[in-house]
Amino acid sequence: MRLRGAGLVVALALAAVACGGEEETQPTATVGPGAESPLQAVDELVEHLDTPDFAAAAALAVPNHAALASLAESATFKEVAEALRLGDADVAANFWSGFAQASSTFFDGEVSTADGPPTNEQGVRFHTVVIMSEAGGRRVVLVRDVDGYRIDLFASFGGGLAARMIGPVERLLVTDTEDARLILDELEAIVPSLAAAAGASGAPPEASQHLIQLIELITRIG
Repeated sequence: MRLRGAGLVVALALAAVACGGEEETQPTATVGPGAESPLQAVDELVEHLDTPDFAAAAALAVPNHAALASLAESATFKEVAEALRLGDADVAANFWSGFAQASSTFFDGEVSTADGPPTNEQGVRFHTVVIMSEAGGRRVVLVRDVDGYRIDLFASFGGGLAARMIGPVERLLVTDTEDARLILDELEAIVPSLAAAAGASGAPPEASQHLIQLIELITRIG
């Protein structure tokens, strides 16, 4: 399938700088259903970011991932816990808004998407979608079936998040509050995603090291 908006593909490759963003979160974001296939999930994401419709894009992130990823953006434990309890669709909308903002200075043109080989990590099946830019470049996004197909933020972009999450997770481990315990419980669920990111072909060694360090911290919880 060929799509417009290659600048958005650049954003997918630059997740380390893209998950912030100063644009306002769209208040109408809801979890909603996922896509019917891994390929469709990525195609729909690119379309929503190109529109832009960040509220619609929010449904294409695995639930709770954006809330946990906000630890990398200095969100308080109270804010993260509230998003976990009430739903993190608005946080996911802001995540994708940051992606679109980060892509604005990059090239435009046609891109193509194609299914890649699936992979399994700690009993979790990840579907690979390869995104290729007409101007050059190849990026990979990992998608999971979570009540419909959705982008796994940590498997896809964990290399850009892990380094900034290590400090907050260290503080969580020595914080005895209900909010901290809730966040730590949810972090345990993303270990397979972090492992998938660490083992991805082409992952920079420094990013893989940060991912492994984050996994080691999280697995201390048990």
